[in-house]
Amino acid sequence: MPVLLAAALAGLLAAALPARAQELDILSIYRELQVAQPNGFPAYEIAPSPDGGVRIEDGPQGASRGHPALLLDAMGAFLRVTDGGAGDDAMVTELAAWIDREGFPLVALSERGVRQGVPFGGRLRFYSRASSRWNLVTDRVWPKDLDFTLCRARGEEVTEETAGWDALGPMVALLPRAGTDIAAWCVGASPVAGTGAAIIWDRTTGTFTRGPALKGAAPWVAAGRD
Repeated sequence: MPVLLAAALAGLLAAALPARAQELDILSIYRELQVAQPNGFPAYEIAPSPDGGVRIEDGPQGASRGHPALLLDAMGAFLRVTDGGAGDDAMVTELAAWIDREGFPLVALSERGVRQGVPFGGRLRFYSRASSRWNLVTDRVWPKDLDFTLCRARGEEVTEETAGWDALGPMVALLPRAGTDIAAWCVGASPVAGTGAAIIWDRTTGTFTRGPALKGAAPWVAAGRD
């Protein structure tokens, strides 16, 4: 009887977890995209470590600027790579995944340049596996011209080949470790730098829509990085 009760409780707990935590393996998705999108996708090698965890190493082309650090949240379908380089500059890369309305993975790749702890530019891409292969679908799922309508400045075009410090625009997207919504903040040369909005995921339409303004200071300001 105790065994049956334990099994029942385990089932209830599993059912209560967010869909993306149950169905998405963010590390496997990262590796799939690294193969499918060799140009413009982060080149960091993430592999099992001898202690049973994971380790991150430079990409095969030596793309790293320093000693990249990995934050992996498997239950939240989220990973972050912080790659510091010479001086105070760093590149922060985030990957997060959702389940779309047809049951396929939708993945966001958010990258931002950081100087002395404060972002000065960012870019965002979305990939879908709905057609049995990974495709860039940013224009289909993300609000049109959000960098301009939210941050009053336009960024450069971001393609599948865009990499490194190229095409960093006036908006950074902080991907969620909990929940499904994205926090978009205006940075750099934007005339409204320091303001932002919640970008809401709607699984019924498979798209994001602009939500309410974010209250308070940006996370890096709140942490004393102003």
